[in-house]
Amino acid sequence: MKIRTAATAVLVAATALTALAPSQAFAAPQAPPCTKKNIAYLDAQNHHEDAEAKVTAAEQALDRARADRATLDRTGDLGRHLQNKLTGGPRQSSDVATATMSEYYALEDAVEKHDAVATADAAVKLADTTDKAIKAIKDEDMQRHIQEKAERPAKLLREQAEKARSATEAPNVEARQADLDAARAELTKAAKAVRPARDSYRNCLDKLVN
Repeated sequence: MKIRTAATAVLVAATALTALAPSQAFAAPQAPPCTKKNIAYLDAQNHHEDAEAKVTAAEQALDRARADRATLDRTGDLGRHLQNKLTGGPRQSSDVATATMSEYYALEDAVEKHDAVATADAAVKLADTTDKAIKAIKDEDMQRHIQEKAERPAKLLREQAEKARSATEAPNVEARQADLDAARAELTKAAKAVRPARDSYRNCLDKLVN
């Protein structure tokens, strides 16, 4: 329950009791002293609480977007690792790397665009094309040698592709950062408003006592 909601209930009850007093039987109900300043103070506190909640939500959204982008970057790194494993070895190995170059470039492009689905599809296609190119090698010993080099990197790439497919918040890092900056600015503004409202309410109460 919001602070203001609880306080308003108390104020209403106090007003009702005042209205029932014999001396005020036929008078219009009067709100307790300092009611407006009390409500203004409670409003400021509620606004501050809401602003804090918005900052927390914005931080969580930014963390998700950053994590998703890192997932896509990791997918690109694994694709590069697979290509590097094939490049610079025997001629047949380099031939495999050359045969899969377009798929590798497609993966890099998808990662750069922060496109989760395209990244996942490109990663799987790179791994599949690599397997096909290796199986096309006629020398069985050489085929087995290159397969051993590429097997684990290709497996890791496929596994990472499944993670990349759900990294749909990757494009939104900058937007989520802007949301967080705005939420923090609103929190600062809300925090600054609490003390003046509180002091105004206290001053009103002090005048009643003194």
